[in-house]
Amino acid sequence: MKNTLNLMVVLVASFVLFSCGNQSPSEPGSKKSQLGQAKIILKVFAGYSCASCNEELPVLNRRISSELGSKAALVDSRVYVVAGPNWSKADQQVADRYGRELGLTQFQMMVDNRCQTEYRKYYPGTSCLVPATVITRPDGEVLEVYDPGVLDMDEFMARVQELING
Repeated sequence: MKNTLNLMVVLVASFVLFSCGNQSPSEPGSKKSQLGQAKIILKVFAGYSCASCNEELPVLNRRISSELGSKAALVDSRVYVVAGPNWSKADQQVADRYGRELGLTQFQMMVDNRCQTEYRKYYPGTSCLVPATVITRPDGEVLEVYDPGVLDMDEFMARVQELING
């Protein structure tokens, strides 16, 4: 009887230890992170009222899907919403609504309201100029920091493909 009890305790402890250690990290209010398989992280900073952002993001979304195909899973694509409508405060609901309105199926929608944290890491001492784009590795290594403004989409997609294939 004592051996059976010891065996049960060991089995329960093993189950708890192994099941807790295999959960994927996620950020509050976002989809589970794909960092386990991602080769690069694409960070796009956008404002809800930014006309250039609203034109560029749907095109970028389509190109990621069509040009990368199954390799799109190797890109952890994020849009950091730096302001809501009329440059008001953004929250996760605003970010999610923005993503739905633009059809951004390839992107996780995040909040970096009024360039609080993420934007300032890459563009210190500047005002919140959008659109802006940064490519990093999952370990945080910065690969590319693009000047704020509209991307040369052909050049950008060629660089993304080079990074995920290399």
